[in-house]
Amino acid sequence: MAVSSRAEYAGAALLLARRYAANVPAAQRNDVDRVVWAALDKVPGARDVLERAVRRVDNLPEDRKRAMFGGTYAFKPVGTVVPPRELEQIIDRLGGTATPGGPTPTRHRYELEFSHLVCDDESNPEWLGKDEPYTVFTLITQREAEEGEPARSVRTPVYKVGEGERAPASGSEDLRLFGRTGPAVLDSDVLVTAAHFEHDLGDITKIVTELGVLLTAVAAVAKAAKKDLAAIVLGALGTIAGFVATIGADDPVGEPQAMLLTEADADARTQSQAQVTLPALKFNGGDPSGTYRAFLTLRRA
Repeated sequence: MAVSSRAEYAGAALLLARRYAANVPAAQRNDVDRVVWAALDKVPGARDVLERAVRRVDNLPEDRKRAMFGGTYAFKPVGTVVPPRELEQIIDRLGGTATPGGPTPTRHRYELEFSHLVCDDESNPEWLGKDEPYTVFTLITQREAEEGEPARSVRTPVYKVGEGERAPASGSEDLRLFGRTGPAVLDSDVLVTAAHFEHDLGDITKIVTELGVLLTAVAAVAKAAKKDLAAIVLGALGTIAGFVATIGADDPVGEPQAMLLTEADADARTQSQAQVTLPALKFNGGDPSGTYRAFLTLRRA
């Protein structure tokens, strides 16, 4: 159920991206389109980015496209709208639940950072030299999604690693994800996605930009359906995974990962110590692409 619903959501997001890329006339847009348009119009170059990304997906073999984006909306012509009620039903089938509300007695301030990655298995054949991996993190808060603000993407350096090696070799990369200018109150859920790549001939800047546009779009889809980010984690992951799989210049390693960080979760994790390492994000690309773990640290100020 979850897998097919994830593909359904990805297919609806694909159709909405196709409509935005085609700049469907205003008279032919519905309420869902208008919410998605408003968010994406805040991202410079979003239409060009999505035009290229949608073209890649639409050039996939039918069976592969169907597996990742479902068999319904992904194949609809650009003139087809996504009705709000159908979108709500797709999201309901994802099985996500809204984060409980209510007052918090003490509000702590937090930072979320990428610390390091570990190469568990280098890509084969290993005699070609060390891998050159990097990870792109894209995040958006519930408040930003509600206000139609764009997602933000940051990336690690491109490392050179072999089997069993750590990058950086010691210490932490201290790549800040949440708390842009310092510790901040986590008063709004944070959706974080991570995609891992082996650098070959790809334009890293374009890849980072595309992932930001995609998360902006899927968050806007949730807003259009009047749903929280917590309800669409699987759908967001499915959408990003589908598009990432079509990026050919830099090889994706394994499946993208996603996590939803809530204030209650952060409070619980840091109850005994102010800084904790979160469970590893795992990217299993097998023999061709290698196997990696990425580690994030959560710090309470």
